[in-house]
Amino acid sequence: MKELLIRRGVVESYLRMVRRNESQIAMLRLQMELPEDGVLLNGIALLHEQSDFSPLFLCGDGSVLLFLYQVHLHTAVRLAKNLRKLLAVECDIKVVCGALTMLAPEDTYLSLEKRLDTFMQRAQEAGDGRICYGTSYYDFCARGGEEEIMQFFFSEHTEVEIYNFYNGMPLQERVKVLSFEEGILRIQTSLAKAAYLEKERFTYIRHPHLPDVVRADVMGARPNRAEVSLTRLHFIDTSPLDRENIRIKPEEHIPVHVDCLEGGKFEGKLEAIAVNSLAVVPINGQPDQRCQAEGSRAELVFSLPEREELSQLTLMGELRYNKDGILVYSLYPNHFAKIKIESYIALQQSKLITILQKMVLNFYQG
Repeated sequence: MKELLIRRGVVESYLRMVRRNESQIAMLRLQMELPEDGVLLNGIALLHEQSDFSPLFLCGDGSVLLFLYQVHLHTAVRLAKNLRKLLAVECDIKVVCGALTMLAPEDTYLSLEKRLDTFMQRAQEAGDGRICYGTSYYDFCARGGEEEIMQFFFSEHTEVEIYNFYNGMPLQERVKVLSFEEGILRIQTSLAKAAYLEKERFTYIRHPHLPDVVRADVMGARPNRAEVSLTRLHFIDTSPLDRENIRIKPEEHIPVHVDCLEGGKFEGKLEAIAVNSLAVVPINGQPDQRCQAEGSRAELVFSLPEREELSQLTLMGELRYNKDGILVYSLYPNHFAKIKIESYIALQQSKLITILQKMVLNFYQG
């Protein structure tokens, strides 16, 4: 009983802060598969640090309640998903479900608890680590909730960014919103983008005030008027727009030396690379079986070309899967390696832009 009073007192103090100072504060509940005590201790420490040392409370259902400070909804959602990922990668703790809401001036402790309970129930029903969220005005997880969010958003904003991919690299453009009626979004793009989208099936939409990336089907394009119509807009929980998910295929041959910790080694070539993953095609036949076991760890040595030189990287990788002779490893690069990989991806993107500009020029010249 005293624990409940303490938790209520903390929430009431945050509500007073929101009313007095118009502060942006989010409440987050996470239900985790409880591991052994040592692992749980590391998980709680991580949550405390990553939430700017928010107070943590254990709720009656075993979930953990914490607070995120000075964040809008879209930022709070991104932080919550990052916490879910960090718990899995760094502590081997699985988030079963979660619920997040923003504190509103008109809220009471009971209204917040009721809203979080509703979001938590919907997240449990969805499964797969889902985090349901919303505000006092709308419920993201409710049936029809997405349509309400879209209608409100496009009535308030006249520009968004759209993304497509070419050879694994994103093509980004800021476009003008012409209208959003009956689930159809009309946008004005560049002539080149409209011509490109005429041949695409879908595109991605992103904006800082959207809680998630939106995927939309291309309904039709009119390149001569630089107009595109999009339909079937829906939020997606994860997308290839996440910076670490951008995967590219090198133009040049890049050798990779793989030294398997369980025994065995082999030579391969780099098939694709992202900040958090790497694909290798073995040279001279399949490697030792010990190197092909999912979950096996290996030291990966390769060099990425920069503008004037090569940068050699030595990274630890964990084999995610082996498909059609391609071994895909999860990477956990340090700060230096992450910068080098991001620089290589950016260099390939700049080369791609030059290629696409020539393609567009050839398109209009017939």
